[in-house]
Amino acid sequence: MASRFPIAESLFQEPCLQPYIHNCEVTIVEGRHTYRFRVFFKRHSRLRPNPLLSRDDNEFRGDAVIMRVGTRSVVNMQPRDAALADYMMPWLVTS
Repeated sequence: MASRFPIAESLFQEPCLQPYIHNCEVTIVEGRHTYRFRVFFKRHSRLRPNPLLSRDDNEFRGDAVIMRVGTRSVVNMQPRDAALADYMMPWLVTS
């Protein structure tokens, strides 16, 4: 089975304003299950505000892409993974 290599650069806009894409790995432990995600994001004061990632007290300017990490590479996200991604994003944008 071949490894998959995510190309997150093609998903983000405004490459001239903010050419750098940051990434981090997030692990969520829920009971006996461990979920790993790779989060790619752009954040800059000149980027447009993102109403989906902003909160009342914190305006997020930029974009984010979340991918589920399997044993060797990224894998397709399942419905439970999407719910966990929704849970983790408010924690990430405020830190």
